[in-house]
Amino acid sequence: MKKHWFLQFTFLVSSTVSLFAQSVPTDNKLTSRTDSVVHRGALVYMQHADAVGLSIGVYRNGQMRTYNYGEVKKGTGQLPTARTIGNVGSVAKTFVGVMLAKAVLDKKANLNDDIRKYLPGTYPNLTYSGQPIQLVHLANHTSGLPRSARSYPASVTDSLSKLDLVGQVAFYDRYTQDSLLRDLHQYKLDTLPGTRYRYNNNAMMVLTLILERIYGQPYEQLVTSYLQKELGMYDTKTILSPTDMKRTAQGYDGTKRQPYVNLKNFYIGPNMNSTVGDLLIYTKANLAERDPALKLSHQITWGKPDALALGLNWMIKTDPKFGRYIYHDGHTRLGFNTRCVMYPVQQTSIVILVNDTISQDRVFDLEQAIMAGLN
Repeated sequence: MKKHWFLQFTFLVSSTVSLFAQSVPTDNKLTSRTDSVVHRGALVYMQHADAVGLSIGVYRNGQMRTYNYGEVKKGTGQLPTARTIGNVGSVAKTFVGVMLAKAVLDKKANLNDDIRKYLPGTYPNLTYSGQPIQLVHLANHTSGLPRSARSYPASVTDSLSKLDLVGQVAFYDRYTQDSLLRDLHQYKLDTLPGTRYRYNNNAMMVLTLILERIYGQPYEQLVTSYLQKELGMYDTKTILSPTDMKRTAQGYDGTKRQPYVNLKNFYIGPNMNSTVGDLLIYTKANLAERDPALKLSHQITWGKPDALALGLNWMIKTDPKFGRYIYHDGHTRLGFNTRCVMYPVQQTSIVILVNDTISQDRVFDLEQAIMAGLN
C-alpha cells in the first residue's frame, strides 16, 4: 500500500504541535487510548491553513465515540457537534444501493432485471451486442452509460462557468425525471454491460428514477422512511428544511465560502446530507449486517476484493493487515469531504466529515492513521 506523508508524520507530532494543539477547539476529553489516537491524527489534519472544522466518529469494541475540532464557520469559534449537518457527497450513492437491495428483498425487483422493464416506452438503444443493462450494472458502475446525463454545448457550459454555485444549481435543477427519460433514448453504449468499471453519476440517477417508479413515491420519502424506521437515523436527508439549515456547517472550497443549497432532480447526482452521529449509526449497522438490505448491499457484484470490488455502490478492498474493508468517499463543491469505512474483522468503523475540500487524500490518510493507531 502507498505510504502517505500523513501516516509517516502523524506519530512524530507531539513536540511540533504542542503549542498548536492549545489553539484548536475540541471536545476530545483525552481520557482513553482511542481519544489520544484520534487527537494525534486530528491535530495533523488541522494544521493545514485551509482546515476549518473536523468531525470524527469511531465505532470500536461496541462503543460509539464522536470527536469535533475547529469551527463550523471561520471566525465564529463555534465547535461542530455530532449533530452538525454536512453534505456527504458521493457517500450518498451507498443509500441508493441499499434502496435497491430493499427493492430486491421486497420482491419488487431482481438485480439481473433488464432496466427497460422499469422504463416507459421502448429503448432498443440500451443494449450492446444484444446484452441489456441490468439493475446491478447501474449499482456497480458497469452499465456503459455515458457519465453525464446530457452534454451541453460549449456556449452553455461557458455561460454556466460565469455563474455562482447557486446559479449553476438552479440551472441543473431544471433537469427532471422527464428530462432524463427523454435523454435515455439518445444514449449509445460503447461496451458490454457488466464488464467495464467506469464511475458514473448518471447511472446512479437512472437507478434513482427506477426506484421511484418501482415504489411509486419520491426517493426522498423512500430513503428517509427506511433510515428512520429501520436504523433510527433522523438527521440524514436529501432535502433540508429551513430548520435543518440552521444546523449546517459552512462549507469551504479552498478559502471560498460556498452557499449550502439543496440539490434536487436528476442531473448532478445522488444527494444526501447527514451528521457524524448518524453516519456512525449507519456504519455500525453495516458492520452488524442484521438488516437484510445492508447485508445484501455488501454482496460483491463486480471485481476482486484484493484489488477493487463493488457491492451495491459500496467499494470493497483488502488491507494486508486489517483484511477486507468496505468504504465510500465523498467530495462536493458545496465545500465538504467525507469518508465512511468499515472493517468487519476488527468490528471497527471510522467516519470523517470536514467542511473543506483541501484534499480527499488527506481525509483518507487521517482515517488510515487512526486505524493504524488503534491496532
